[in-house]
Amino acid sequence: LSGIPAAVAAAEASDVVVAVVGDHLKFIGETLSTATLELQGGQIALLDALAQTGKPMIVVLINSKPLVLPASAKNAAAIVELFNPGMEGGQALAEALFGLLNPSGKLTISIPVHVGQQPVFYSQVRGQHGNRYADLTQEPLFPFGHGLSYTEYAYSNLRLASSTLSSDKTAKVSVDVANVGEREGVEIVQVYVSDVVTSATWVNKALKGFARVHLAPGEKKTVHVELPWHAFEIVNAQGVNVVEPGEFEILVGPSSRDRDLLKTKLVVAG
Repeated sequence: LSGIPAAVAAAEASDVVVAVVGDHLKFIGETLSTATLELQGGQIALLDALAQTGKPMIVVLINSKPLVLPASAKNAAAIVELFNPGMEGGQALAEALFGLLNPSGKLTISIPVHVGQQPVFYSQVRGQHGNRYADLTQEPLFPFGHGLSYTEYAYSNLRLASSTLSSDKTAKVSVDVANVGEREGVEIVQVYVSDVVTSATWVNKALKGFARVHLAPGEKKTVHVELPWHAFEIVNAQGVNVVEPGEFEILVGPSSRDRDLLKTKLVVAG
């Protein structure tokens, strides 16, 4: 806390604030983790003080587990998730912040709003976890698969080569993706599968495929992803991997969040 006045003075003399916060390896792992997911050691007070300067603030996270972020971080101009970036992390961060590269990474975890939401992973088992908090939903702050760039993408025209799938065949998924921004970039197109009715309790949806597509400004491409037969398996009550006949949903988009996904139906034949 003693260093906060100096940090504030430096911020006030700057055009932009880059605040690097996170956790420490000595508090990560079995028998070591903290009970809270909040920033420790005065870091919240630091972010709050920097935010009060009114300068645009970029919050950089170096962490080994998802963090519950204070309002000062949530309202920052940008949040950069580095996790544990290694020796070249500083170089990669500088290139991203100065626009020398266009970020294309996607979250491999979900970031909660509050520790009370846990578990908040995207592939929730149906009926496992309620969302009836009096003051909070089960919606994460940032969902699995989320990630921004310096451009924007638009998804359209999701379709299947066939609306039915026979045993041991492959489902062929196509979707149009357009770069509607002003920078070239790489988008990670994500394909999820949801088995509408199952004989045993199963997840709402699961990531089953993805594709990287490079797009120039204004460019549109058709992205193709093939889903093999085993992508539609569940584990039944006998503990056996099976593909059950019936209706499935194919969901495609930039993240696992429902409102980000285009949907179409697929019927698996018995």
